[in-house]
This record gives sequence, structure tokens and C-alpha cells, in this order.
Amino acid sequence: ARSTARRDASLEPRERLARAMSDDEPLDADARTAWLRSKGVVIETREDREAARAAARRGDGAAIDRDGPTRSFTYVKIPCDDDEALEERTLTIGEGQPGDALPAALRTAFAGGGEVDAEKAKAEAVRALGARGMGISSEAIARETAGGSTETFALVRPSEANGWRGVYLYLDEVGMLKGLPINRRAGRLAQECGFDGVNFHGDMFIGRVQTKPEPMRSVDFPLSDLDSSAQWMRMATMENVEYSKGLKELEAAMGKNGGLEKINMTGDASNVASTGNGMPSGKGVNYRWSQTEDEVEVSVDVAPGTVSKSVRVLFKPSQFIVKVNDEVVCDLSGLHAPIRPDECTWTMGADEVCVSLAKRDDERSWRALVGA
Repeated sequence: ARSTARRDASLEPRERLARAMSDDEPLDADARTAWLRSKGVVIETREDREAARAAARRGDGAAIDRDGPTRSFTYVKIPCDDDEALEERTLTIGEGQPGDALPAALRTAFAGGGEVDAEKAKAEAVRALGARGMGISSEAIARETAGGSTETFALVRPSEANGWRGVYLYLDEVGMLKGLPINRRAGRLAQECGFDGVNFHGDMFIGRVQTKPEPMRSVDFPLSDLDSSAQWMRMATMENVEYSKGLKELEAAMGKNGGLEKINMTGDASNVASTGNGMPSGKGVNYRWSQTEDEVEVSVDVAPGTVSKSVRVLFKPSQFIVKVNDEVVCDLSGLHAPIRPDECTWTMGADEVCVSLAKRDDERSWRALVGA
């Protein structure tokens, strides 16, 4: 046993995962973390998080020692007004500053811009926290975000294929609650990367983060990288498909090592099971589904060679329909629980349409995809 342990310690993360899967050995935390990083999942170190919190306390994330060494990187502003030109900007930070510097630096850009809508704020608090959200007022939300609050959206995650460089959108976390205009250019950019049906509100920014070699850090994203011929954009959809597949592989590996337990909660053909996170999942005639605390993921099989332009997905509070060339390939009504149609999305995978259903009640575990 000791010689096996020494031999495994010298293996690469993917080889260790393969050995665990083939030998039915448990996946330890280090192997899971290393494997996730090999798939481009950004995992910050404690030092990264402490640096980010320190930057946030400074207010703008850009306070630096002017007598010490510095470095600069570029990022781009995407105004919500289509008539306003895209703008390349430069941020100067300490040479050794780790982590993504933009969330803290952009807080002031998202300060103000409108009043938080009380009804929308209450609905969002309930959506995010369930019953606990009922006690959170719009005034409290406004107070917490008065100095600006930044949300990130991953267009491409760091991976070996892209040199461990991820591309992210940065937006006002409460832009929708303020009633800011939809940023159509950012929405089209997300669509080019394989994310359909995503709406962003207000002015936004786009930047790049590199995770290897460590530490994670902000790097250049010039205006020229928004050209549709840019390498990162041409590869984005496929990389996102591979990322989704990678997470499914990890889930399968964890399930094989004791995280997957077959159960029968409905007695029908949905073949419900419990995934590695302990929440039910299953499959139907031409689809498979799983869930997290806030989303239900459904992979619908389509004919080989199907392209995203021929696909349409319709979302309703208790139903979604997938069409290919105007022909219905999946129509699931009477969903187990209500969803939020305006926050549901879909992407095109390899011979499948990957549908993400936003749960109305985040803390509710679905016992089945359809039916009570």
C-alpha cells in the first residue's frame, strides 16, 4: 500500500484521476482540486482571497505604493448605449498583486446609476435566500451596494487549450434592480461564446485573467480582442462545451467512488438517481438532467451536426420547449417546481442542447424533473 501511494504521488493529476477511476480508489481532496484546475476551474488560494479583500477595503482596488514596482494591464469598457464607442482602458497595480484586480477596481464605476427597485429587490432576495430573504429590505440592499458592487460572468474559463487565460465580463451586480438598460453588445458577445438568452444591464467591462503559472493575476485584454476573428472568441463555444463535459466527468468519477446512490422516488421511467452532491438527477427518452442548489441542467439529444442557429428554446414558468429547424425535439411541461424564464439559458454542445433552468426557489431540491 505504501509503495502504491508513493507511485501515485508522482503521477500527473489526470493520471491520478484515471487510476482512482480504474482501481475504485477514493478521490481525495487534492486530486479533485488538481483535476478541476486542469479543466480550467479557477480556485483561488487563501493568499489570493486575502489580497482581494484588502483591495476591496481600499475602495477602488487600485491603491498602490507609487514608490514600489508597478505593472499595467488593459481592459475594455462596453457601454450599454450602442452609439457609444468601445473604450480600451489601462489599470496600474502593484507588480506582485495577485488575483483578479478588476472587481474591486470597478466598484466605483457601478456606484449610483439609479435607485434600487423595491419590489424587484424583495423578489431577488427571496429568490436568493428563500424565506430568509423576506426580512431583507430594498433599503438594506441599496445600502450594501451604495459604493458599487461588481459581478463577474465567465465567457471563457482558463484551460490548457487557451494558455490558462480566461475572459470575463464585469457588470453592476444590481444593474437589473436599478432598471438599467439592457447591454445588447454584451449579450451578443455572450451569444458568440455559446451563451444564449443572457441579458445584462448597464455599462460593462471585459478583461482577462491568467491562472498559470501561479499566482492568478489580471493580464491584458486589448480592444483588438473584441474582433470576431480573435482566436479566443473563435474557440470559446467549444471550450465551454469541453468545460461542461469535464465537470460531468468529475461528477461521474466521484459517483463511482461512492458519491452516487441509485434511488427510486417516482416509480416511473425517469430513472431518478442521486448525484455526487446528494441531489436527485435522472434521464428520460432523449435527455439527462441534474441539479445544483440554484439550477437544473438538462442535456437534450439532437441530431449530429446540429448548429445553434437552427435551435430555439422557449422557457415558461413550468415548461420548456426545444426546437430544431422549427420541429419540437423536447417539450417538458409540468416541471417539478417553478423556474424563472428570464434567467434560463442554453448552449450548444456536441450533439446536444444544454439547457440551464433557473430555480425560483434556490433551496428546493427537485425530486424529479417533471411532476410533483
